[in-house]
Amino acid sequence: MNDDYNIWISVGASLAILAGVSLSYTYLEPNQGVDWKIHAIYFAVAICSVIFIPEGIASYVFTELTVSLVGCVYPIYRATKAVCTPDEDDDKEWLQFWMLGGVLFMLTTWVDDVIQADTAWLGSLSFAFFWLYFPLTCGALLFYANITEPLLGPRLKPLQKKMSNFIVYVYQTLANAVHLYLLWIIFMFLPSGLKRFVTIAVGTVYPFVCSVTAAATEEIEDDTYWLTYWSVYGCIFLLMDVFETWLGR
Repeated sequence: MNDDYNIWISVGASLAILAGVSLSYTYLEPNQGVDWKIHAIYFAVAICSVIFIPEGIASYVFTELTVSLVGCVYPIYRATKAVCTPDEDDDKEWLQFWMLGGVLFMLTTWVDDVIQADTAWLGSLSFAFFWLYFPLTCGALLFYANITEPLLGPRLKPLQKKMSNFIVYVYQTLANAVHLYLLWIIFMFLPSGLKRFVTIAVGTVYPFVCSVTAAATEEIEDDTYWLTYWSVYGCIFLLMDVFETWLGR
């Protein structure tokens, strides 16, 4: 009974954080992340929260559920809403988040299997993901303006073409059902950790490259296309994580 009570407290705390995230994003006016004093205050609050909040409280607040809600579930909701509205600016805005935050969430979920995730690690992740789209920091926009667009975009565009040609070649090679069956057999005999790594890599590497090149152009159609992809893949990834947790690897 006590364990059930603790679970409900933890779920309630995570949902309360999600409500706070939603309210802040809805009612605060974005400032494009140009005020570095706000960034300093934000990270000071984050560091103090992670370090000084008592473990008994942090164990309810900084959980894997909180990380999933802040880093994936709410961004999926906002990205889906952006895709379904005629406004074009929000498509590019949330594509910028998924280029960094989405990949980071999926990679850190894999890292959780390697390291022992504690409240400090989970709290740091929660603050990091929120920083990317918090209206007063707009971390994803800053990363895009200072790194993605000027540095990554021009370099990844030629890589995208090469990867596209390679994917077409692989698809044509594996179009035969026998080849697909052999590939499935090889995959099944891989260690569980390597299976997860391959799955995440297939779902994120090429889409990340394409998303960067899409965001670096003025065309909105490719932004919407890859934002839709990240929304769907985020849902699939969450389901995969849930099934792994409940059914075992």
